[in-house]
Amino acid sequence: MRKKDKDMNKRINKLFDLTGKVAIVTGGAGWLGTAISQALAEAGATVAIIDCNAVALNKLVAGFNKDNLKAIGIVADCFEDKLLRDSFDKIVSDCGRLDILVNCAYSGPVPEVDKAAFEDYDKALHNGPAAYGIAAQQAAKCMRKSGGGVIINIGSIYAMVTGYPEVYENITSPNSIVYQAGKAAIIQMTRHMAVYWAKDNIRVNCISPGTFPSDLTQKQIPELVRRLESKVPMGRIGRPWELKGTVVFLASDASSYVTGQNIVVDGGWTAW
Repeated sequence: MRKKDKDMNKRINKLFDLTGKVAIVTGGAGWLGTAISQALAEAGATVAIIDCNAVALNKLVAGFNKDNLKAIGIVADCFEDKLLRDSFDKIVSDCGRLDILVNCAYSGPVPEVDKAAFEDYDKALHNGPAAYGIAAQQAAKCMRKSGGGVIINIGSIYAMVTGYPEVYENITSPNSIVYQAGKAAIIQMTRHMAVYWAKDNIRVNCISPGTFPSDLTQKQIPELVRRLESKVPMGRIGRPWELKGTVVFLASDASSYVTGQNIVVDGGWTAW
């Protein structure tokens, strides 16, 4: 039997097992980032969370440790080049390797299309594609040393379709053009990385969530939630834990022949 055929009968529980893996999640203490970090840790990985919110980060890591999940926290701004690179260096030095990166951090301006200024586009692309790109570079450099790895970029359905104006009308600002531009770039970057890093056994995929408004948004703008739900075939908004399965699938050997893909988790929004 050829060497590459020895794992033909690998059991399903082993395919999804991340025991012994080291993962980095940027923005891993945020609304979606928390669920992503939990998923990787629950599957057995040691999760290094980089986030600028020290309070949320420390609380999350303490909770992980209490539940006997392996996690460490790095307080840093993922949009500052040196701080991002230094964070990667420290994590790899402390953990000895890097197997998984999830690019989840995002923060930027949200101007409407008629009000967006040059600096809004500049900052959105800096905090989106540029930050993701540098993080992926650093990850790939580490992954090559251990024979490969996995990079997962978090995109958005608004990288593929735009929002319905009537959903936001008279209650809040519409989803921003600069945000959508940045997320669209991330999907294309994912394809590019996947092709050029395949030779290094590095798989790169994207997850594009649909409507996952935060608890605060749900409390402050319930009408927005109602309108969003009316546009979803499943009739409801997404819950952060519903990203867990997709994250673990893409991070594990269960998706060993999947690269360059954008997996949409949107309750059917983009199927209309």
